[in-house]
Amino acid sequence: MIDACSESAVLFFDVDGTLTSFDPDDMTDKDFNAVHPSKAVVDAFGRLRNAGHQAFICTGRPLWLIADGLRALNPAGIVAMAGATLEVEGRVVHEDCFDEDVIVELARRITVAGGEALFETNGATYSLEPVGVEQSFLLGAGVVHDVDQMRVDGRLLVGKVCINACDLARVANDDGFIDREFELCNTGGQNRELSPKGIDKGVGVARALEYLGRTGNACTFGFGDSGNDLGMLVAVETAVAMGNAMPEVKAVADYVTDDVAHDGTVTAMQHFGLI
Repeated sequence: MIDACSESAVLFFDVDGTLTSFDPDDMTDKDFNAVHPSKAVVDAFGRLRNAGHQAFICTGRPLWLIADGLRALNPAGIVAMAGATLEVEGRVVHEDCFDEDVIVELARRITVAGGEALFETNGATYSLEPVGVEQSFLLGAGVVHDVDQMRVDGRLLVGKVCINACDLARVANDDGFIDREFELCNTGGQNRELSPKGIDKGVGVARALEYLGRTGNACTFGFGDSGNDLGMLVAVETAVAMGNAMPEVKAVADYVTDDVAHDGTVTAMQHFGLI
């Protein structure tokens, strides 16, 4: 951890629970494209740019769910899908997806168990539901009942899966499939995220820094609150946990700031002399 940063810094910000409010136990019928950072956060991002720093959004969201209010922050880039995707200047420069056979098998298990899950691509999110269910809790997600309905030009481009902890337990079958093929993350409440093996936000941070031509993690900062932020916080030089962060996130943080409702990201940027 550094006490202050006088040179150009690179900052990585989670979205839900960090830049914007988020309740993992109350996700039903939420419009995730309607989020808007506070005026204090918007102003802080402008001051970061004026000071010569570079701010990346580093989120579990796919690109289609990067709301206009987030893009209006004019970030230097976006690490999306919990590290699987890197977008810079509106161009996807890296994208990891699951092997198709892994997604086919996971979908089969969910269907057999009568469960549901969100299969995320950068262009759309597909809500795999039992036959007879025609509405997803995630506004904007397309309801499907078969994995082939997720294909685009014949391809499955799934980069992340969100599933309830109870449904995950029902499909795991204790045969090692989940541990073998996925990175499993607790994002709060009953929500679990499955990413391709070896992929997390820390990988996305490393790719962003490589793209910028930086070696090492000197003068880098990460801001987060949830289990999927742990990789990011380990990858940066200075880890900042929100006041509303999960205990395991606070445990690895160099600095615990105010909660999201009190613009904790701004407090931390001021603390480290970034703005």
